This record gives sequence, C-alpha cells and structure tokens, in this order.
Amino acid sequence: MFARIALSLLLGFICGTTGLVFMPDLARVMGPLICVGELQPVRDEGPLHFRCRTVNGTEQRLDLRQMLPYAVISTSLLLIPPVHTAIRRFERRYTLIRQAMERDLATSVPVRAELLKVEMVGSYKRAILMRAVEVELTLWVYPPANRPYEARVLWLVEETGLPTLHRGTMLNCRINPLRPQRVYPAEEWASYLWSEPVPTA
Repeated sequence: MFARIALSLLLGFICGTTGLVFMPDLARVMGPLICVGELQPVRDEGPLHFRCRTVNGTEQRLDLRQMLPYAVISTSLLLIPPVHTAIRRFERRYTLIRQAMERDLATSVPVRAELLKVEMVGSYKRAILMRAVEVELTLWVYPPANRPYEARVLWLVEETGLPTLHRGTMLNCRINPLRPQRVYPAEEWASYLWSEPVPTA
C-alpha cells in the first residue's frame, strides 16, 4: 500500500511539473487553492511563472516554489485511484501466471528439443545482473513416451546464451505432459515468457 502511494506521489510530481511547463493553463485548476481571483501564466517570462490577478485589480507574482506543492498534491490525488487499480491488476496477473507455471513445473518431465528456428522479438533489457533479449523459438520436442512435435515458445535469453541458439542445437527443456505446448527451458541462461491469455484462478 505504501509503495503504491509513493508511486502515485512520484507520478504526481512528474505530471504536475511537466503539465505546468507544457500546458501552463492547467494551473487554472489549482487557482482557487493559491489565488483569490484569476490565476494567469506569465508567458513572456518562461514556463512555471504565474500571476494572481485579484478581484480588486492587484497582481501577485507566483513562482515554481509556490506552485509546485499544489501541483503535486492535486495531481497525486487524481492519480492514486488509477495507479492503485493498475498495480493491483498487474499483481493479480503476475500471481495467476506464476501459479500456473509452478503447477506445470511441479509435474513436469525433462525433455530434449531441437532448435528449428530462432527470432528476436524484443530489444535488449536488463535481467537481474545480465542483459537479456526476448526470442521466439520454434522447437522440435522429443517427449519421453510420445511422438515428437513442433512447439513455438517465447523465452527470455541472457546475452551469454545467445551464441548457443542456432539451427540444430539440442536444448534441455521441461514440459507438463498435459500441456506440452508450454516448453520450459532447463538451461540456466533462459527463462520462460508467458504468451497465452492470463489463466483463471
């Protein structure tokens, strides 16, 4: 809960500041909080400069230090509900996928699979301490008690494992015989990427 609130405050700070820079008229929303009158941007002095024109005709200049706290508070209050909802949905999705994979691996058997085709489908990204890339593999899987079959899977492969991936390479894998199309890597430099709809609880 505290992490979600902190994230919403961070997003509020970013959105509040950038919003005032690129769309200074947004400050009018916060006008009643800091100005008894009309809040106006002072465009000739650059971004984040505003003035408060009161009902009796006087003007008061406002700068970033006066505006930013209200921008953070107001945008954070608006962002907390959607951020909280989005994080909850992500956590639920992650939990359901992780549980489905754990169920598969609990009853999985080791198999060998021949690599027929490899295609990079994503850019390099940081995976713990190693750089890794998403790859789509076309495999010819040899289950222990059934006929071989073709499967397409997405793996996250660390940079050190990429030289191994070429046509004809035999890979160590694991499968659940009830769901053989999910071919999990048994190589230390790869991990399985879920590409199916999110399973139900």
